[in-house]
This record gives sequence, structure tokens and C-alpha cells, in this order.
Amino acid sequence: MKNKTLKRVFAVLLACVMLMSALTGCGNDPSNTTEPETKNNEGTEAPETEGTEDSAESAFDPRSITEGVKLTIAAPEDTLIADYNTNKTTLMIEEALGVDLEFITFPSADYASKLNVMVMGGDELPDIIFKPGSGYTNWVAEDVLVDLTEYYENPDYSANIRAGSERATGDSEYVQKYMTLADGKVYGIPNWQQDPGSEVQQKIWVYEPWLEALNMEVPQTTEDFYNYCKAVAETDLNGNGKNDEIGLVCRSIGNWFDFLMTPYVYAHESLWRIVEDGQVSFAYTTDEWKEGLKYIRSFFADGLMPSETLTQSSDQYKALLFAEECVAGAFPGWCFSGSDAYRRNEYTYIVALEGPSGQKLSQYAPVLPKANSGAVITTDCENPAAAFLVCDYMCSEVISLTSRYGEQGVDWDFWEDAVNSKKLANPEDFGTQLSSDGEPKFVCYDGTGFWYATEPQNVCYRQIGPIIRDQETVISNALLWKTSTDEEAVKLDNESITWNSIMEAQDYLPEEIFDYAPMTIEESEKIADIAATMKTYLNETISAFLSGDKDIDAEWDAYLAELDKIGMNTLLEVYQAAYDRVH
Repeated sequence: MKNKTLKRVFAVLLACVMLMSALTGCGNDPSNTTEPETKNNEGTEAPETEGTEDSAESAFDPRSITEGVKLTIAAPEDTLIADYNTNKTTLMIEEALGVDLEFITFPSADYASKLNVMVMGGDELPDIIFKPGSGYTNWVAEDVLVDLTEYYENPDYSANIRAGSERATGDSEYVQKYMTLADGKVYGIPNWQQDPGSEVQQKIWVYEPWLEALNMEVPQTTEDFYNYCKAVAETDLNGNGKNDEIGLVCRSIGNWFDFLMTPYVYAHESLWRIVEDGQVSFAYTTDEWKEGLKYIRSFFADGLMPSETLTQSSDQYKALLFAEECVAGAFPGWCFSGSDAYRRNEYTYIVALEGPSGQKLSQYAPVLPKANSGAVITTDCENPAAAFLVCDYMCSEVISLTSRYGEQGVDWDFWEDAVNSKKLANPEDFGTQLSSDGEPKFVCYDGTGFWYATEPQNVCYRQIGPIIRDQETVISNALLWKTSTDEEAVKLDNESITWNSIMEAQDYLPEEIFDYAPMTIEESEKIADIAATMKTYLNETISAFLSGDKDIDAEWDAYLAELDKIGMNTLLEVYQAAYDRVH
């Protein structure tokens, strides 16, 4: 079997489950140019000035802007944050930049609505607002947010953001590019955690014992996968004397549909928009889509998937997937999430299928920098430059790591410091082989214990506000890879399988995708009803094509005509204009 011959090079990620559950509501982070450690007497490391002998004297000092400035910050209440004002992160920022931070908190349940009321009512706003939510873009029209573009374009002011952007993408201006709104300006500071697992979630998982029983290899093509599912449906593989085996177990029109369609035409986002040489179009209007529909239809017509798939609930789906006697030959998803860890260990993955034309692509949804959970600076702020420098400082490596893992030197350390301090009794039991150079970058002593503690802590903001953590930091965490029990070994193998699938999917990413396309308020309003109607029509029609209620060949022209009638060309015009603003 393919899975058994793969190197368990990623087995070290056991700690995702055993040590810290690091990928659940967490993330990891990169390095910075302005560290909150003792880089100089002020606590910050000033950027160098090239070409001068007295660069130390002429280098930019953030404290020349921030010293003595008082700033107010709005933040949502968190029962696990004892007090923002006395929090160690607050004290670190104040010491490094010489500022005085005063937090104003609001109940998290109505945080967004409270801020909206303040904005629309013309109330005086705090200088900085953490976690403004997606509605912050509407505040731009109310003239309550500072245009931060000039600060982003100044390498001195955006030193940490640029460093994080560089680590994450190789492009120091990537963050600015992907946070620029339709008016060409940037109004927010990001809360950005790259996560390779989230970016390539969709796979198909197949049951290895049944592959072996059928003397089959892991399917690589659309034909291979069909043949495997057909053999499963026609064979009493669980030995219960019933014809209850199902080739592919899934529900409604979801990511499984995209997975099976992509070998014909790339399909992976809400309205199946595709991009080729910068031109936006819709996958569902192509001849390849039509052929893909016929392929997927054959799974229903030939009894490889029950017709109830298109309408069954999540509970009905789970009942099949987690049945006491295995009935699922394959299922879609990020990983097997059942309670039976041992059966989960028996499923292996397909990251992409090759189609009739040779196309083989994995579904890719990059995690983009956004201000929704980051911060904005309001026009009531008397010193927006100082406010921006505070937010930029929070995007530094140490602050971003602290935000998730706790206090440096107590809850986590850079790997070299951890080894030198002898806080790890057996450093040889830890390691990472996922990072680019195979070397650990940092180690969290008890990530699970810190993040899931039930008592309030006063160390960090728990990922509220600006942070940048890049993929390299996520995968260079030094994790425990030594197991002492069978249960630990199974968990280790499960994580290894999952992360093997994530990293292999990186080999089949599409060259162009419809990722970021900022629209104006007018454009959003123009297409809102059209997009909603289109989505409903597509879901209904796809279900009818797959169930056989509509004949694909006979009704294809009528289907295309209805797309035009709904307003497909208007949608396309707006999406193209929005996409062109960034790309």
C-alpha cells in the first residue's frame, strides 16, 4: 500500500494531539525585525540604515514617536484573560515603546454590535479597536478609520509586518497587497496565522483493509476511484452477509463534489470561479463541467453512492461513517475524525485524482491576512503613527508566539534557549522534520495545558489583536516524537498520516485561483441578490442532474440559458474588476 511505503517523516506532529493540540484554535508564528526582547536598551531593535558609518545613530527609533503617548484600546472580554491592563503582554509593549496603554473592554457576546452602535452614533471611539470584525469595511464610509497605507509603505513603521510577510511568502509587501480594499487603501493590521492544514483540507480517505482484500492500489485516476467504489459496493467486504457497503460516504453537495469535479475542471470555492491568465470565468459553464457531472452521476446511477447522499443530514452521514461494522469504502475530509482511533489509522488518503485530460489538482484555499480579528485605528486617535507602531510591534515573532503559547522562558522557548537552559530533560525525544532545514525553531512546554486552562491567565491576549505567524513556524515547533504506549503510537501514526497528506497536497496546487477580490460597497450591493439566486439555482440543478431528475445532455442548453437569465454576466463583470484590483 502507498501509505505504508511512505516515510513517516512527519510523525513528529504527535504533539498536535498529545502535547498541545496545536492546530485547534491556535497556530504558530514567524520571526521579526523588532523583537520584544533585549535587543537594545529600549527593548527594540531598530532597522539598519545602509551606506552610512553612523547608521546606529541615524537608525529609526520607534520610541521617538511612541515615548509618553497614551493610547486607548477596545477589546472583547475574555474570561480567560484576567486583566488586559496589567497583562504581561501589555507591560512588554509599554516597556519596549514607552507608551501607556489603557484597555476598554466590552462583553464578547455583543462586542461587534456595540462597536457598530458607537460608530453609527458618532460616539468618540478608542484609539485602537481589536477584533473589529468583517463589518469594519463599512466603517470606512463613515470616515472613522485611519488610512494606514503610508505606514505600511514606510519600512521603519512596518518593520515587523514586513518581516512576517517576508517569512511567510518571500514578499515583504504581501500583507499590504492582500489587505488593500477596493479604494486602494489599507485600514487594518492583520491577525494572520498561516496553516497548511487549513489550506488543503479536502481529500478522499479510502479504507486500506478493503484495498488489500480487493488486491487494489490506492486510486490515482478518476477511473481507478470509480472501479474501487464499484468493487466495494458489489462485495461483502465486512463479512456480515449484507449488501451494506458504500463506495463513497458523504452528504449533500459539498467538498466531495468539488474533489470529484476538479479532475475535469478546477472547482473549489463558493461559486466555482476559476482564473486562467488573469481572466475570471465560471467552471460550471464549461464542457469539462458537463463531463464531470456525468462522471459523478455514474456513482449514483450505478449504486456506488446512495441517492440519500444529496439530502441526508450530518447525523445520518456520521452514523454511516462511524458505524460499528465498517460500511464506508471512502469518505471526504481533512482527516478521519471518529472516536475509533484504530480504525482511523486504517484509512489512507488521496490528495487529488488525475482526470481524463491528465489534470491533477488539489483543492487550495490560502489563509490570507485579514483585519477582522486584528486591529484598526480610529480617526479619534491623536497619534495614529504611535498606534500603528504598537500594532506593528504586536506582529513581532515573540509577541505573536506569546499570544498563543504563553510566556517565553516559562511556557515556551526558542529551541536553543530551551536546550541551553536544560528545561528539557531529554531533548533527543523532541524534534521536527517538517521545517525547511529540518531543525526545530521553538518548543512549547505545555501548549495544551496553557491554551485549555480553565483559570484566567494574565500573560497574553489569547490571539486577540494583531499577530503574524507563518507556516514555517507552525511546522518547526519541536514536538515530542517518542511514544511509550500503544495508544500514543496510534495517535502518532494518525497524525503522521494526516500531515503526510497535507504536505503531499502541496505538490498539486493550482497556479491561479480566485483568492482575493475586494469589492466596493456598490458592487457588493449590485450582485448580492444575483449571487444568492445563482447559488440556489446551481445547488438545485446539480442535485437534479446527479439524481437523474434532469438529463445532463438534453437539458444542458436550457441550464446555460437560465444562468444568463439570472445574471451570470453581471457577476462575472464585477468579479473580474475586483480581481484586477489586486492581481
